[in-house]
Amino acid sequence: MRTTAKQGRKPKAKINSIATASSPIRWWRSIAAPNFHAAALGAMRFAVEKIEMVGEPRWHAAVAGDAAAAIGMALALSRGDSFRHKFDLVMTALVLCACEGDATACLVLSTVIRRLPGAGAREARLATSWLVKSFRPLVARKFSEET
Repeated sequence: MRTTAKQGRKPKAKINSIATASSPIRWWRSIAAPNFHAAALGAMRFAVEKIEMVGEPRWHAAVAGDAAAAIGMALALSRGDSFRHKFDLVMTALVLCACEGDATACLVLSTVIRRLPGAGAREARLATSWLVKSFRPLVARKFSEET
């Protein structure tokens, strides 16, 4: 970093431009799988845990970490709903499950991101990051069996 002439010190770097630029329930749209850290996941959980979703009995289970509930909700969404608030809430719950180690949640995230309307190279990279994350436990198990 360069120093400023006026102050003689380095300018402050943005801590997390994504976090300050958007709501935690939209982070799944722009953050790759390995970049979700404990603080980000905590902010995401806080954003969804007090939400009531009328007419959706699986919602509380999904937010509590039930991957099957989150996956079921995600698969029930249509592509046309991708810009609705409910879509972001469900995908946030799915990210929380995926980051707790559920490989199926990672695969569903990858699939949904790839199928977003207007998905391009950025979405392909995000989707691939979730796909890679889904295979990490299998690869780790394979290497531990060989040693």
